[in-house]
Amino acid sequence: MILNLHGLNGNASNTNYNLLLKKYPADMIVSPQIDYAITSPTKILNKLRQYEDIDYIVGNSFGGFYAYLLSNMCHIPCLLVNPCIPPDKYIPSFVEGYAYTDELVSFMKVYAPNPQPVYMILGMDDEILSPDYTEQTIKADKLWKIRGGHSLSGNNLFYSIFQEAIKEITNIPKTIC
Repeated sequence: MILNLHGLNGNASNTNYNLLLKKYPADMIVSPQIDYAITSPTKILNKLRQYEDIDYIVGNSFGGFYAYLLSNMCHIPCLLVNPCIPPDKYIPSFVEGYAYTDELVSFMKVYAPNPQPVYMILGMDDEILSPDYTEQTIKADKLWKIRGGHSLSGNNLFYSIFQEAIKEITNIPKTIC
């Protein structure tokens, strides 16, 4: 099973989900719809940890933050696309009155020091998140830097790199959360 996490105000049927469907049947992909703005990180992570037999996690933007945490919590590799890390640098300015910044910081302190295999694709023209800052913050096992903004939908180079990353990540042995 593959767990796909969309970004803030995103959709469970995002670009990454549709790219995963090219390789896997729909019943092998879990892609929950999450309202990150009003749901505590603890509640989100507790819900996500209930999924069983996850081989790897794909996370986009704020979903990339959760994919990274869950990857480290459960010892599962992840593929991050323009991840929102560290989220406390960005989310409070995107979500008015966001109440969970301290929780985000706490989770990063606890789980970021234990990174699992991380594959990461960064759009180097990202107008929302700083790809340079992200690259300095996350030690990726493999990093692809491409031309493109925060949304890489419609970017053919992204599509081919995403498929390449999926091939590589499927060869990593998994453990169970």
